[in-house]
Amino acid sequence: MMYKCSFISFENERNADELLLPEGIYHKFDVSRQLTLRAGASSLNVNCLPTGRGDSQITLKTSHPLFSSIPRMENILVKLDPAKNSLSIGPVTALLIDHCHEDKLNTHSLKEYFTECQRWFQLKGGLFYLLPVTSLLKNGSEAWVFNQSEWQKKIMLLPHVIYNRSHSRKLETHPLYESALKRTEGQSVHLFNSSFLSKDIVYKQLRNSKQLHPHLPETVQGIDRIDEMLSIYKDVFVKAVNGSKGRYILRVQQRANDYLVYQNSFTSKRTLTFPTYSSLYKQLQSWCHASHYIVQQTIPFVSVNDQPLDFRFLCHKNHKGTWSVISSVGRIASEKQFVANIDQGGQIESPLSIMTSLFPHEDGKVILVKMKALALSASSFLSQHLDGQYAEFGIDIGIDGNGKPWIIEINSKPSKRTFMDNERVRPSVKALYEYSYNIWNEKED
Repeated sequence: MMYKCSFISFENERNADELLLPEGIYHKFDVSRQLTLRAGASSLNVNCLPTGRGDSQITLKTSHPLFSSIPRMENILVKLDPAKNSLSIGPVTALLIDHCHEDKLNTHSLKEYFTECQRWFQLKGGLFYLLPVTSLLKNGSEAWVFNQSEWQKKIMLLPHVIYNRSHSRKLETHPLYESALKRTEGQSVHLFNSSFLSKDIVYKQLRNSKQLHPHLPETVQGIDRIDEMLSIYKDVFVKAVNGSKGRYILRVQQRANDYLVYQNSFTSKRTLTFPTYSSLYKQLQSWCHASHYIVQQTIPFVSVNDQPLDFRFLCHKNHKGTWSVISSVGRIASEKQFVANIDQGGQIESPLSIMTSLFPHEDGKVILVKMKALALSASSFLSQHLDGQYAEFGIDIGIDGNGKPWIIEINSKPSKRTFMDNERVRPSVKALYEYSYNIWNEKED
């Protein structure tokens, strides 16, 4: 049985924990014994009392600091289980973020996303908060909770679901982080997208799929193999395996009498030429740690007004393991850029309008369907073969002149800027709520 009502908690100086329930809910339980109140991954045994007729508010009076700190909620889902004499409020979801001071939180690059998540959870009947990774590592309970009109630091109980949005790759290799992941699992907390995905690991996994391998550009590890790749393809990309936002990428072209290099991360000069391979390789060595880069065949993708073009498909998994494309955008590189990432100035357009302008109308629609199917296949395959839980991927795909889709890159912490401005609530926010709701509902069954 599911209800929607308001919830408020008070600190009770007495040892007894009391839960005041609307009569319609109160009479569904055996009140001669204590009821179990569940919120997130925490539970509390409480004595029950009825409130007045027509009252739809649940009031908790408790001496337990984690439960007394639950913020006032005007709209929360309550699940009743009379057979177990338990009541659960949820879903409770935390977004794992890097340590952030209050003044920095108000200028955070994901501030709009944070606020949008909080508002949507509040509207649908859930609790959303921000969990600093420092708190997770220390097994602490400090978090950022939205109260009134601002984010406030409070102690909070463990959630049902944690979505990892920490941007520290170094942190993910720390022993304390691995211990924290094991601890949350032992506490019945569902943590997903537990780590970044490096480009080399993604390629090694996907090439094992007979279905996906034909859609991968030829890729080798290390800049020491660039001569071999240039001798075959004449045009290659050199990418940092842990690069993001279109940074630490070079495009190298072998021409008749020299080598042409495009780059945007190592020097202010975007285009450079080298008369010999020796001079090129010497420069690459100074820029790139040999083993931390891959060299990839350049696929001649279709473009828009001679500007590079690719497509970002945001894929999300529900609690049953089924993946769906929840949003898609076409990304067109800005002038003088050779990558289409939004962080490098790329602009967003509707995929369908782009495809039907580049190909005959029906052909463009069919190719777009194929791209979505490829994104879903890649998401499903990766989530089955990677360690840890993954429920969201950003899949970057390019199209060659024959309409064949190619996988460029897969991100486990996709940008929250790649959505159309006319979407009032971005699909990734809605998907996070639905995923959290299903995880919570399934756990309580």
